[in-house]
Amino acid sequence: MTPRPARPLLSALRSRTPAGPAPARLQGHVLSVPGLLLAALLAVLVGTPAVAAPAAVPPGPATPTALAADGDADHVVFLGVPGLLWSDITPEGTPNLAALTNRASSAALSVRTVEKTTCPTDGWLTAGAGARSTAKRTGGACGPLPAPAVAADGTLTVPDLPRIADHNDKFSYDPQFGSVASAAVGAGMCVTAVGPGAAVATADKGGRSPAGYLADPGALDRAAMTRCALTLVDLGTAAGPAPGTDASADGSGNRSGTPARADGMRAVDAAVGRIAAELPPGAELLVAGIADDGTTPHLRVLLASGPDGRFASGLLTSTSTRYEGMAQLTDVAPSLLAPLGVAKADKMVGAAVTRTGGPTGQAAVDELDRLDIGAQAARTVREEYQFYTWLTLVPILLFACGTGAAVRMRRRGSAAPARRRLYRGLQVVAIAAGSVPAATFLVGLFPWTETGSPEAATIGISLAGAALLTALACAGPWRRHPYGPAGFVATATFVILAGDVITGSHLQMNTLFGLSPLVAGRFYGFGNVAWSVYGMAVLLAAAWPVGHLLAKAGRAPVQPDASARASAESAATAQSDPPNKPDRPGTTETPGTTETPGTTDTPVTTDTDPAAPTTRTAMIVLGVCALAAIVVDGWPAFGSDFGGVLALVPGFAVLGLLLTGTRISWAKAGLVALTAVVVVGVIAVLDWMRPAESRSHLGRFVQDVADGEAGTVLRRKIMDNLGSFDNAVAFLIPVLMALLLVAVLAPPRLRATALPPAYARVPWLRSVLIACWVTAVVGYAVNDSGIQIPSIALLIAVPLGAAVLASVAAEEASGTRGGGLADVGGGPGRGGAAPRAQAEPHGAE
Repeated sequence: MTPRPARPLLSALRSRTPAGPAPARLQGHVLSVPGLLLAALLAVLVGTPAVAAPAAVPPGPATPTALAADGDADHVVFLGVPGLLWSDITPEGTPNLAALTNRASSAALSVRTVEKTTCPTDGWLTAGAGARSTAKRTGGACGPLPAPAVAADGTLTVPDLPRIADHNDKFSYDPQFGSVASAAVGAGMCVTAVGPGAAVATADKGGRSPAGYLADPGALDRAAMTRCALTLVDLGTAAGPAPGTDASADGSGNRSGTPARADGMRAVDAAVGRIAAELPPGAELLVAGIADDGTTPHLRVLLASGPDGRFASGLLTSTSTRYEGMAQLTDVAPSLLAPLGVAKADKMVGAAVTRTGGPTGQAAVDELDRLDIGAQAARTVREEYQFYTWLTLVPILLFACGTGAAVRMRRRGSAAPARRRLYRGLQVVAIAAGSVPAATFLVGLFPWTETGSPEAATIGISLAGAALLTALACAGPWRRHPYGPAGFVATATFVILAGDVITGSHLQMNTLFGLSPLVAGRFYGFGNVAWSVYGMAVLLAAAWPVGHLLAKAGRAPVQPDASARASAESAATAQSDPPNKPDRPGTTETPGTTETPGTTDTPVTTDTDPAAPTTRTAMIVLGVCALAAIVVDGWPAFGSDFGGVLALVPGFAVLGLLLTGTRISWAKAGLVALTAVVVVGVIAVLDWMRPAESRSHLGRFVQDVADGEAGTVLRRKIMDNLGSFDNAVAFLIPVLMALLLVAVLAPPRLRATALPPAYARVPWLRSVLIACWVTAVVGYAVNDSGIQIPSIALLIAVPLGAAVLASVAAEEASGTRGGGLADVGGGPGRGGAAPRAQAEPHGAE
C-alpha cells in the first residue's frame, strides 16, 4: 500500500496546477532561458494563499475533530506501556489491542525527549508535565523507575523527584512536573495513579502528588476508574528485559519479537482488554507507548477511543506535528485534559490530538508501522552507513584524481579534446553530487518503505533521482553556458523544496536531508538540514537570471582586488576573449579599475543595446526572488523557519550589493541586520495573533517574549548550538569555511588558480559564492543546529561551484579560452608561457 503522505502531496500538486495555457508558457521558459527560475518564483507568489491560515494538517477523507469537545468526557483513562510498537500488535498475539485498533483512532508516537532514547522515567515525566523531561542516567543506561511512597494518611510522594528536577535545570526545557494532575485538581477533579510510572507523572518537583494511589494495575476496576475523572495506569514495559537492553530487537537488529517480548505483550494485552471492558460510561481511553525499552529509538503506539463511537476510525494528528498519523509525547498531557474541559497549563508545549480521516484496524497498524520502518531506514543510512561522509568524500576524491590527471595530461602535452573531455567528466561528477540533496526528497513519492530493504530503496531512489537531474542539467539548452547546469540544479532544488513545504511538507518526513520523527526537532516546514540545502539553492538559482540581466545591461562584476587582478594578469593576460560571444553578451574588462579590496564587485559598463534590460530590472528580479524565498521559508503555513529568514535576508542583500558594485559598509551591514529582524518579527507577530493552538514556534516565541521566557529559549538554543561541536571533525568546519572565504576573495593566496578565469567568464560567480558564505555563517549563528548548517551548505554549494569551474576549464582546454584547471598558468592558448604543474585548486573541490 502506498504510504499515506505521498498521496496528499500529489493531489495537492494537482489541485494547485493552474488551468489554461499557463503551463505551456512555463514550459516555453524552461526550454529557452534561465527564466525558469523567475517563472517558478512568480508561481510561488501567485500560489500563496491570500489569508494567513494555519498550516493545515495533511488532507484526509474526514474533517479533523477534537479528541472530545470540551467537557464531553466524564472520565479519561490513560494506559502507559513503554516500548509498545505497532509491529507488536497482531490479531494472533495481541487480540485485545488488535480489536481496539478497529474502534479507535491511532497515530505513530514520537517519544523523543532530551536524550537520543527515552527511558520509562523520561516518558512518564514528560507525559505528566507536557514538556520534555529526563532523569539522570548512569553509564548511559536507563535506571529503574523512582519508587513512590505512601504515608499513613494516604499521601503519595516520589522522594527522588527533587533530585531529578535539579538535573532537568541544565536543559532549559523548563518542565513543570505533575502539571496534568495539578491542572485537573485545580479544576475540582480528582486523580488516580496506578503503578510507579503513574505516580511519577502526577508528582511535582518536590515529589508531592495529589493523586490517590494503587500499586497494582490488577486492582483497578470500574469502581476505581469511576471514582476520579482522570486515571493514569502504568502497565509496565512491553517486554521483560532489564533497562538498558534492546527489548525491541532479537540481537541482530531485527524488529521481530523475542520470546520474552511475546510474553510481555501477552500480559499487556490481557491488562488492556480487562481495563477496556471495565471502563465506566462516558470514558475515553488512551493507550500510549510512552518510551523506548531499549537502545534503539522507535516510533511508538498511540490509540484513542471514546464513547458513542466518536473515534471509531481514522488517524490522529495534532497542531504540534501537522502530520496525519503522527503525534509526539508532549501532546499526551493536553490530550488528557482537553476531554475533561480543562485548559492545558502554560508550560505545556504540545497540543491535544485530533482525529482525521484515514484507515483503521490492521490497515492503520500497517501504515503506522511503515512510518517507523521509514524512520529506522533513514536513521540507518545517515548514521550507520555514514551517508553524509560518503557524499563528501567520493566527489572530493574523484575531483582530486581528475585534477591530478589533468596535470599529467598537460605535462605530456595531451591533445585539447582529451583534456576537454576530462573536465566535462569532472563537471558531471560535480553536478551529480550537487543533485543528490534534492533527489533525496523525491524518495517520498514512492512506496519505498514497502520494499524488502528500505535502506537500499532510499539510496537507490536518491541516486536515480540525482542521475535524472544530472542528465537534465547537462542536456538542456542551458548547458551552453558554464553556469547553466549548476543553475538548473539549484533551480530544481528550490522548486522541489518550495513546492513541498507549500503543499504540506510531505516529502520532508523520513528523508535523508529532511525531518526525522526520531529526532523530533520539528515535524513540518523546513528543518535546519533541509533549510541549509534550500538557502544555498535559492541564492545560486536567483543569481542565474539576475546575473544574465546585469550582463546584458552592461554591469557585469569583474575581479575587484589587486591580488586577484595580479593573478588574472599572470595567468590569463595573454588570452583575449572573443568579442560578442553569444552566451556572454557585451561584457569586457576595463583595465585599471580599482576599489577597496574585498568589499564590492565593481560593475563594468559597456556599450549595450538601448533595448537591453536595465540594472533596475535586474534588481527587481532579485527582489522578487528574495521575497519569494523568504515567504516560502518563513511563512508559518509553509517553511515556518525563524532562523532561516534571519540568514536569507543578509544573503540576498550581500548578493544585490555585490552585483551592483555597491560598497558594503558597517552602516549598510547594520541596516541589513535590522531588516532581517524586522521581517522575522512581522511574520512572528502575525503568527502570534492566531489562536494559541494554531501557532507555530514563531508565534510561541513571541508569547515567550511577552511572558519573559525568551531568555530561557535563547539559552537552550545557544547551548544546543555550542553542543554541535561534539567531535573533532566539527572543529574543522570553521577552518574550512575560513579557507574558502580567502580562496573566493583572494584566489592567489591559496593558489586557487581556477577561480580568476571563472570570475571573468561568469561575472556573478564571485558575488553569489560570497552571498552563500554569508548565509551559511549567519545560519550557523542563529540556529540551534550549529555547525551542522555550514556542513550541509557545503554539500551543495561546493559541488555546484566546482561544476562551474570545471565547465570554464573545459572551454579553456578546447583552445577557445585558453587552458583548463591545470593550464591556468600557461600552455596552449595562454601566450606560450612555459607549462608548469598546478596544485589542486581549492575552489574546485
